[in-house]
Amino acid sequence: MMKTSFKILLLLMSAFATTALAQVNKIPSDTRLYLQLVEASNKSNAVKFRNSQEAGQKEAKLFVSCAPDADAKAIAAQIKALGAKPQGVIGRYIMVSTPVGLVEQIAAIEGVTYISKSPSVNLNTVISKEVTGAAKAHAGSDGLPQAFTGKGVVVGVIDAGFDLEHPAFKDSEGNLRIKAYYAPELPLPDGASPIVTQDGTTLAGRDFTTSEAILGKKYDTKVASHGSHCASTAAGSTFDWAGGMSPDADLVLCSLADSGEDEDDFEITGESTEGVSYSLMQSILYICDYAKRAGKPCIISMSLNSQEGPHDGSSFISSMLNQMALDNTNMAMAVGNEGGYKCYIGHTFADNDTLHSMVQGKLSAFAYTRAPGEMAFQIGIYDKENKKEVWRSELLSSADGGCSFILGFGDYYAGVTNTDQHEDIKNHMNNIMTGVMNFSIGKLEDGRAKLFLRVMGNPKDYNMTFHITSAENSVVDVWGDDGEYLAEEGSDYYTAGSNSVSMGDWSTGGNIISVGSWVSKTSYTNIKGETASASALKIGDGVGSFSPFSSHGTDVAGNSYPYVSAPGTLIISAVNRNDILSYSEPETNDDVVVKDENGFIWGAMSGTSMATPTVAGIIALWLEANPDLTYEEIKETIAATSNTDEFTEANPIRFGHGKINAYKGLLHVLGLTTSVPELSQNQPEGVTFRLVGDCLYIDGAEDGTAIRIYATNGQFISSAKLANGSINLPSGLPTGVYAVQVGKLGSTLIRK
Repeated sequence: MMKTSFKILLLLMSAFATTALAQVNKIPSDTRLYLQLVEASNKSNAVKFRNSQEAGQKEAKLFVSCAPDADAKAIAAQIKALGAKPQGVIGRYIMVSTPVGLVEQIAAIEGVTYISKSPSVNLNTVISKEVTGAAKAHAGSDGLPQAFTGKGVVVGVIDAGFDLEHPAFKDSEGNLRIKAYYAPELPLPDGASPIVTQDGTTLAGRDFTTSEAILGKKYDTKVASHGSHCASTAAGSTFDWAGGMSPDADLVLCSLADSGEDEDDFEITGESTEGVSYSLMQSILYICDYAKRAGKPCIISMSLNSQEGPHDGSSFISSMLNQMALDNTNMAMAVGNEGGYKCYIGHTFADNDTLHSMVQGKLSAFAYTRAPGEMAFQIGIYDKENKKEVWRSELLSSADGGCSFILGFGDYYAGVTNTDQHEDIKNHMNNIMTGVMNFSIGKLEDGRAKLFLRVMGNPKDYNMTFHITSAENSVVDVWGDDGEYLAEEGSDYYTAGSNSVSMGDWSTGGNIISVGSWVSKTSYTNIKGETASASALKIGDGVGSFSPFSSHGTDVAGNSYPYVSAPGTLIISAVNRNDILSYSEPETNDDVVVKDENGFIWGAMSGTSMATPTVAGIIALWLEANPDLTYEEIKETIAATSNTDEFTEANPIRFGHGKINAYKGLLHVLGLTTSVPELSQNQPEGVTFRLVGDCLYIDGAEDGTAIRIYATNGQFISSAKLANGSINLPSGLPTGVYAVQVGKLGSTLIRK
């Protein structure tokens, strides 16, 4: 999916007609469509390179579902015997990289119930340390004594747009803190050994595990910066203007964008994402394996999600992630950025009923019946000037194996099609827009009907309409991205969408730590010395309020999202100086805050993407304090210690358990809230600490303030009154971490 841009690939499709594959029930229509894309790419490369060996034939990246009572590992062995490459077994799912010609044979294996392509995916794009309590948990710009900084913990970041040379990923002596860089899409050099995990799984792609090799790679793509920003937010080194939550953690970066060629074409927009979720799962396995080999705990940050899926924990990606969480894999995932859009419709059908809606903007629609059954669909064109629908397509049904196709419209896309059918749709859409329609309707593994529709292109004078029918009493849920579902003013014919169930599918199921965003700042000073601020969609009701873009909702099982929230608006962090799309002229970019003497850049971004690595970095602090923390204990710590206030109480669904608090979480993890119940759970405002030998300087508190010191096991150590801004620690106090209660002002942690 990374080797050729989606638009270029589509132009190659005209020579390949839709073909019916065997095993219709096991190979759904959307998977068939993906397999055609892989075949088209391979045939194109074969022509380009004259022979298939030079072309490097692309394999399909698939998820194979096994029956609940089947032996998934035994089935993986059978798949390997066919010549395909199993690349991990999670629960009843097998990740398989395979030539297209073997897919029917895989489907025929007893115990194989379904074969899925990857769903579409979206990347969900200094003050964070202060408002989360992280600043005083580690060495910050105020020169505080170091207590917890993520040392001895692996922070894995799965993303795209890494500047591997950035000083945010080096320590104070210039040593690289990135311990491994992994690219699941990067081909192995001739003769190179594949990556094999401790349990014997052979992973896709290539990794780099020495500083020389990682720095030699320089970057993964020249058209993204998201990864650098997220990694630096989670665990970047501390500078005056920015710094991560865990500045001493070991970083493992996994790129979704590095295929070794055509790097300028990379874009995760939902248009070119086949294989991304496959690479995501491969990356999780890689990070976990690296941490096990290193003998260190790990936390994985994933600032991405997908609206494609039934949002009930049953999709194969959410099922796999939930299983990994149950197996004690520590993960934080962005809940999504659709919270400000009317992206959801839920509809219960009456007799002879049809759901009608209208779409503004680009359309990406994903619809599912809640029970096994059929669904039919029509797309239409709405004339905005005359306020009426002027055309509606033929009926497209999930029955009899469903259907799938790609159609191109307008001069630029005149040759883009993979079928000689549906001419009426093509002719009418050709009159109003230039673009592409990617469509499939069929069945999920359990018999529920599924619709996928993506229209790339935005007709200026028209809206598109869609019309769904299903059986009486059937319930259909519809999600979308890149557009909103609208009603017609003054009419109840069209159903408007809402943002009430806007969380991404991948974090549903109840186990994943899903992260929402709140507003910790509304402006910043950019590189031009100007005050830059954000739109109302980003700052909402101001500091303390939820970010309006932050997704939320309750799934069918009653689980609510997000699980917790963190700052995600106007976050300053490292970006990729190689990014030719956003940072080719940083001096004129309003989002740039700092460019150093070597050309490295720090800039502002907003999104649940920024909130997620904040949570992951804070969890790394807790894992440093207690490397044996289980995933459930981490979740319990979040629930017990997150801050609540008038904002969280007014809109609890937007914040989950509240606003994550690193310091309160540390006290909880260390057991100090139980063993020293009188210890304050807040750090004193305006007070700083410096430890010089056995002298603890406390600036900002009045002389005469009572100071009490405790060991982390709750043992009382000593007490004294502040004199000349300092106290002396007891002579011979062993090396370790201690809690310091400063009168009634609050407490902090110091490391002697």
